Amino acid sequence: MKQRITSKIIAIAFCISLSSTIGFAQQGMLSKVSLEDQVSSSTLIVEGKVISKKSYWDVNHQNIYTVNEVEVHKVFKGQSFTIIEVVTPGGTVGYQAERVSPSLGLATKDVGIFMLYENDKQLTSDAVSDNSKFKPYSSIQGFYKYNKYENLAVNPFYIKEGISTFYTEIENLVGFSKINITDFNIDVFTQNSNVLAVAITSISPMTSSAGTESVLTITGTGFGAVAGTVSFRNSDDGGSTYIDALPTQINTWADTEITVEIPSSAGTGDVRVTHDSDASSDTSSTLTISYAETTFNYDWGMGVGLEAYQTRHKDINGSGGYTWQMFTGFDANTAANESFVRSFDTWRCETGVNWTIGATTPTDVIASDGINVIRFDIGTELPPGVLGRCTTYASANCGITDVILYWYVSELDIVFDSGADWEYGPAAAVAPKVDFESVSAHELGHGHQLLHVIDTGALMHWSIAAGDNNRALSANDIAAGNDVQSRSVVDIPCAPVDNMTAYNCTASVADQLLAKSIVLYPNPATNKLTIQNELFLNLETATIFDVSGRKLMTKDISESKILDIKHLSQGIYFINIFSDTASTTKRFIVE
Repeated sequence: MKQRITSKIIAIAFCISLSSTIGFAQQGMLSKVSLEDQVSSSTLIVEGKVISKKSYWDVNHQNIYTVNEVEVHKVFKGQSFTIIEVVTPGGTVGYQAERVSPSLGLATKDVGIFMLYENDKQLTSDAVSDNSKFKPYSSIQGFYKYNKYENLAVNPFYIKEGISTFYTEIENLVGFSKINITDFNIDVFTQNSNVLAVAITSISPMTSSAGTESVLTITGTGFGAVAGTVSFRNSDDGGSTYIDALPTQINTWADTEITVEIPSSAGTGDVRVTHDSDASSDTSSTLTISYAETTFNYDWGMGVGLEAYQTRHKDINGSGGYTWQMFTGFDANTAANESFVRSFDTWRCETGVNWTIGATTPTDVIASDGINVIRFDIGTELPPGVLGRCTTYASANCGITDVILYWYVSELDIVFDSGADWEYGPAAAVAPKVDFESVSAHELGHGHQLLHVIDTGALMHWSIAAGDNNRALSANDIAAGNDVQSRSVVDIPCAPVDNMTAYNCTASVADQLLAKSIVLYPNPATNKLTIQNELFLNLETATIFDVSGRKLMTKDISESKILDIKHLSQGIYFINIFSDTASTTKRFIVE
């Protein structure tokens, strides 16, 4: 077990610097929203600092949202507040969690400029406070995070050099001067003195992965005896800003050596260590992150703080993995359907993730409802600039002695922008069209529990431009998927059941043959359901699930193909049918 640093954190700063040119094209699942549009469409524009955060379910218990309490420094547009709350999708409530990619994820102590409009999400009653609630306009693009070390304000498409100059640009667009709420001074905030003799001599290893509990060793002098902050380049904005390792990810801290687990959103670039003098030292060393995996943070409530835990897949559908369902409208779009299936097959054939596509569903919403839905959005459901989103719902399997918590993926949903200018293929996309297969493959990578990297050759690279086609998995993408898969197929100490089984890509032809062979009748049914095996394949078992994924019955069908279903209530059901070489899922209705 790692040694936890629980001493009071002081501030120190020093860095391993990296000189790089960062190009802003189209970020992953985003299309660019101009600053002019953000300013005109926002009802509130403020500079502020995140001082606390807490997550809640919505009133219908469909999705989790995080309420970020923000201390306001300046107001550029809208009503003056001292404290506001910014609502962002995703978060953790008890042993349930939700992660939405892409979306704005804020950390305590983040400082920057927020482009906001009124929140329309109704949260549970325990989320009520006296502070006004807002949500970011254009999702992750609606926050310009400050990089104080280089005096930048950054979102995924813009690097604003000189924060005070950015003030003036916003004021000119608004037509009014900003209102100072606190005495926050950007010149003091960004100053970087070199008073102390702080120096890095090495980092090891030079190449690693993020979110995998991999440990980085930093050696040097003048670090101090008390733990400070270790920061990494942010993979979600191409490395223009920094993200901090959790205090619990700092294993050891001494004056000449630090060991730290590399956090999940760390990207390739320099590493920064901070202490209270704000002294800095640079080196040419660069940490290369080859791949990154999702983690969920959990606080045991013992004064230690948040701890990061990896996720794993599980046997949810009774066939060794997960069954995805296309909404009927998505399924009817043949070009989109076929493009998605190509990217779907890419992941499961390269990494063995056990995903299948089952019957279509009438469900047309992203919610924690037991249905892994694939769909287009309705109207303005997705925030401006968001082309597609993958939502992961996770649950804690079990915990061991309040130290280890095992999280598994309980559901996955994907939604695409119905109004985007898509190229469905198989021909390559040419700008201004966006390649649907590339975006699908990227979103499915998030579903496979991978996060962004800064590597133009990788499918999980943080950005893609209109007209770019990145449909194939790189060696690092495959290594990342295989790593997640490797822990998903083995037992865990406190719940040695329901492991995922590896998908056999060569069996997909047999699956298709079985799917064509099986006919259910009558459908709708009442008391009995007959499985007609038109090609006389060797059938073995059949398992029935309700729409929430709950297993209701399993029957040997090697001889009798008639199922007694009179105990089932009216509704929609799914049946997984297994032969000696393949499996398929069919839908039927009980009336």
